[in-house]
Amino acid sequence: MKVLIVDDEPLICESITADLKRMGHPWGYEVFTAQSVACAQEIYYREEPEFVITDIHMPGGSGLILVSEIHKDNPGCALLVLSAYDDFAYVRNAFTMGAWDYILKPIAFSELEACVRRLAGKAMAQKEQDDAEKGCRGVGQQGLFCVEDVADYVRQHVADKLSASEMARKMAVSYSSFGKLFREHMGMPFSSYLLWQRMECAKEYLDNPHLKIKQVASKVGYRKNPQHFSRDFTRLVGMSPKEYRAQKLRAQGK
Repeated sequence: MKVLIVDDEPLICESITADLKRMGHPWGYEVFTAQSVACAQEIYYREEPEFVITDIHMPGGSGLILVSEIHKDNPGCALLVLSAYDDFAYVRNAFTMGAWDYILKPIAFSELEACVRRLAGKAMAQKEQDDAEKGCRGVGQQGLFCVEDVADYVRQHVADKLSASEMARKMAVSYSSFGKLFREHMGMPFSSYLLWQRMECAKEYLDNPHLKIKQVASKVGYRKNPQHFSRDFTRLVGMSPKEYRAQKLRAQGK
């Protein structure tokens, strides 16, 4: 987890950095420090930290302005505000600007540790949720189209006749939207994923010496043209289905 510490006193930045190392959290912390709002802004946009710990009063700009800017840019970034002033107005302003929590100086290690662990856990959970939802976008008549559902469907129906246009109809989305979202989430076009998944299943079937190559071809969607299966398998795997099976059998000592 990337953490940005912002305080115009270098000793405080060093102290909090040392405290983070003492915590020994399983995520681990990659720490960056800044002694001004301007420097903090530069580091934030370059490194995109998940956690920012900032003082309020600093020369050249308020930490609350930084908090507000980061919160608007990324609401999932954990924002912890530090201050030497025990004033309700500061606390209220901090939370209004988007702070997740507020600690008074001087900072007790136990209080900092409890706060960091709680906010870091919340930030990482939010990040994981956001990453999982990247494959799910609100489109089409169904309101929700999840690429993972498509991938699961393909794995379970490799023997069927499948196409991007058919899957778009099943998901109730346009062909262009389906293709774009699938490529963004899976890193490849639907046709490439389908072919790759069929070859992976074919490898498993080829481990069974009792299945003929033609039967394997049929099980992965090549019922009418098994010769195309051998061609595609050789192109993707680098050897023919027969050669692959022979190699596997030799490795297994059969």
